[in-house]
Amino acid sequence: MIKTDPESAAFCQHLHPLFHDQSSHIRNFRQQSLEMLQSSPFPALKHEEWKYTDLSELAKQLPVSPVLSDFQNLSVNDVYPYSFNQMKSHVMVFVNGHFTPQLSNINKLGRNIVAENLFSAAKRNPEDIKLYLGKADKKGNDYFSYLNGAFFTDGAYIRIPDNYQSEIPIHLLFLTKGNGELRYSAARNLIIMGKNSSVTLVETYGSLDDRPVLTNSVTEVFNGENSLLRHHILQLQNERSHYFGSTNITIPANSRYQNTWVSLGSKISRNDVDAALTGAGSYCQLYGLYAGRHDQLMDNRTVISHRSPHATSNQVYKGILDGFSRGIFNGKILVEQKAQKTEAHQLNRSLILSDKAHADSKPQLKIFADDVKCSHGATVGQLDKNAMFYLQSRGVSKEIARSMLTFAFANDVVDSIILGPVRFYLYKKLFNRFGRDWGSEEDFESLYKQEE
Repeated sequence: MIKTDPESAAFCQHLHPLFHDQSSHIRNFRQQSLEMLQSSPFPALKHEEWKYTDLSELAKQLPVSPVLSDFQNLSVNDVYPYSFNQMKSHVMVFVNGHFTPQLSNINKLGRNIVAENLFSAAKRNPEDIKLYLGKADKKGNDYFSYLNGAFFTDGAYIRIPDNYQSEIPIHLLFLTKGNGELRYSAARNLIIMGKNSSVTLVETYGSLDDRPVLTNSVTEVFNGENSLLRHHILQLQNERSHYFGSTNITIPANSRYQNTWVSLGSKISRNDVDAALTGAGSYCQLYGLYAGRHDQLMDNRTVISHRSPHATSNQVYKGILDGFSRGIFNGKILVEQKAQKTEAHQLNRSLILSDKAHADSKPQLKIFADDVKCSHGATVGQLDKNAMFYLQSRGVSKEIARSMLTFAFANDVVDSIILGPVRFYLYKKLFNRFGRDWGSEEDFESLYKQEE
């Protein structure tokens, strides 16, 4: 008999699947997730994985499921701000977790590429759903992963065939629309890469209004052998919302996974990344940038598991914290005994711009092999005084010198994004937040065009 946690049951009492699923695999998965959810305690400071993130205020709220009226009366003009200056891409739009084909553009996919919503994929190819759904997310990501599994509205299903190199990126755009209550938005995504394939995937989380929404997403990635996935995730929701996202990756022999995470929005955000390197020659690169202001809280947890010899991983996470904001990095590298000749590196750097801001860093190494090259480190500090003095001695004002150095601190993470329109979009976001003393946004745009 399952023992139900009262607080957990109370939090999700008003949630329900929006549609009746036709797939038995999805129904079974929902039921299993619901059973695990009912026995899982709501995250609290007493739990090790949540010791820095206080969710007591969120626990008092009761999120409600989306309704069909959330998706009505929307036009392409509503999604234009997130189009990255109309970047050429295949776009799938979801509103409160619900796929909205009238706002999407996936009509000109390459041969044999599949990009559709998860419920449609479950009807067309139920064996794939049975084979992959929930398999990369084995840890469960505790409460919020089970909450997603029980009540997700829909999601994206992307399958890239063997020997296919896609030149046009795929953009998954998840937008939220609130009302007087705390609306719940949840998507479940499956990304399946064929052997010798490559693609660039962008996940963007944004808001259509300034009302609070609870976003809870899970993305499962399955690289094929000798494949390459460049995965950029942008969390840009309004600062009254909450975001809990989990990305789970399986990386087999000779395949490469490159992830760039950028978080600028939400009142409370939690980013979980779990990557398993399962074959020789596999490679994982994680870049992260979280920039908090006001009273934002940004929590980042990464786990890279080396399960095979001759694999490489590298993590670089940077935080910029202003106002009363708080940034958290909890990174772990696990090297199993059989994973000899592993090379793994991890670095977290936090820049504090206010004496009221706070940073927590917990880098970890667990090594059970004896022939490895591993390192981890963390720094927390303010702007370099020597650099500030140098700029001011050249006639640069203190305010401009401060914003220039802050902007430069973030740039190497943003530069890891290979898509120019996405990179420029983030440059403008960071400029508006840190670089206003330089001049106008038009000055910045003209400078960018000259460099291009």
